Amino acid sequence: MRFVQFGYAIGVAAALWSTCSIAAEPGSAYQTPVQLSSGKNLLCGVNEAPPAGATAVLTRREQVQADVLATQRLRLVSGPTSPYPSDYTAPTVACVSAG
Repeated sequence: MRFVQFGYAIGVAAALWSTCSIAAEPGSAYQTPVQLSSGKNLLCGVNEAPPAGATAVLTRREQVQADVLATQRLRLVSGPTSPYPSDYTAPTVACVSAG
């Protein structure tokens, strides 16, 4: 009987731990403003549908810079390691002109 109760206790503890870890995981989809070194202002959607507006016409260099700046929040959240591919390690970024 003690082993059954111990098994239930372990099961409940594991369920609570997994639920709390999932609830604490921050969202990987967001919109963020980005200002490029060229002075262009963009609104970028990360891991979600592109924001409403005119699609930004960017050079390759500007696109890379926008991707890096827009995904900074993901790199801070996921840390140095994360399973691949995931929303943290292989995000989609779509930017529109903000002004």
